[in-house]
Amino acid sequence: MRSLEKIVREELNRHSSQRRVNLNKTEEDVVIIAATNHLFDDDTILSPSLLKLRIRNTTEYLNWRIAILRRDNFRCQVCTASIKATKSDRLEVHHVKTFDDICKENNITTVKGALACKEIWSLDNGISLCHGCHKNVERIRTELKNMFVI
Repeated sequence: MRSLEKIVREELNRHSSQRRVNLNKTEEDVVIIAATNHLFDDDTILSPSLLKLRIRNTTEYLNWRIAILRRDNFRCQVCTASIKATKSDRLEVHHVKTFDDICKENNITTVKGALACKEIWSLDNGISLCHGCHKNVERIRTELKNMFVI
């Protein structure tokens, strides 16, 4: 029987290997593929969306994600769905404080800056959620943000 960590790593590798780079798209649309020559080095100033994509393709992000899933016993912390019980459930790791908010507060615009920021990698800022609960949490977060926008 394969370990849950190995299953998660395989799923992430499969997911990232399905991405392609289209050089005709704008900077906002470019997706960086893990384990390839990147279009930017770690000191290049990037837009928030591109920075997020670059970070998600790092070993640090994979290790953070696996640490959160392991800490939460590979179980959704809202509905308790578990990939141990049902292999078809998809668990995602949610940033309690958004990546964008952390980057804004800490003036992070480069991969190097993001990798050095302890707040991004704090296990206290992550929670395991199934896909459905994650969608609901993001919807509620968006609704709350929109309520308080002046």
